Amino acid sequence: MNYPNPHGPSCPWYPHTVDWGAPNIKWCEETLCQWISEPANTWSNVSYLIVAVIITVISFKKNHDIKIKQFGPIIFFMGAMSFFYHSSNFYGSQILDFIGMFFFVGWAKGMNLIRLGKLQDKHLIPFNIVVAILYTLLMHYMYVEGLKFQGLILLSAIFVTITEIMAFKKHNTELKWFFTGIGLLIIAFGFSFSDGSRLWCDPTQHGIFSQGHAMWHWFAGSAMFFIHKHYSQDGICKKA
Repeated sequence: MNYPNPHGPSCPWYPHTVDWGAPNIKWCEETLCQWISEPANTWSNVSYLIVAVIITVISFKKNHDIKIKQFGPIIFFMGAMSFFYHSSNFYGSQILDFIGMFFFVGWAKGMNLIRLGKLQDKHLIPFNIVVAILYTLLMHYMYVEGLKFQGLILLSAIFVTITEIMAFKKHNTELKWFFTGIGLLIIAFGFSFSDGSRLWCDPTQHGIFSQGHAMWHWFAGSAMFFIHKHYSQDGICKKA
């Protein structure tokens, strides 16, 4: 399926979009003819980068389990790839953006499967890589067929929530930080939905809080802090 090129012929990202294809979605913010083609949606990814640095410092300062120490770099990669995607706005960078999200959901899935006794600690990284590869292949298939692959993240979030509840029942861990993170992600999704559906949309605004999808980044980035706080609580990394 052919998607329209959001860049003009004289713009810096136009040839990359011709070579790699256009993204399968156009957020409200207008695409500017410059290297940072969506300023609001690009710079708002700083939220992920800031949180990633904070939780990485915390993990190493408190000498968390190696599985927890993986989370900060994963979130940094996710934020960096989202930054690149929104600045460039072509399918090749959109793939990288989703790989970042696939690593996040793959890590969370793997952590819960470990707690349920379905996955060994040493297999978390291979599991995450396999999840990212399979999801990326499925994403490309959906792209070619004209299907909205954004739903893959929502389905993964449902899986993570269900397995988290199962793990909670088995280990009796605290859930307040997990559901704080989920609550922030729901708010973030609401902002992103309002952007994609054009309920809140002024394409000419480029401030870092001026677009619904930019607000998604701010709230989702904040959620990562609480997700980290949940998984780093005492005893949660203990083998099932």
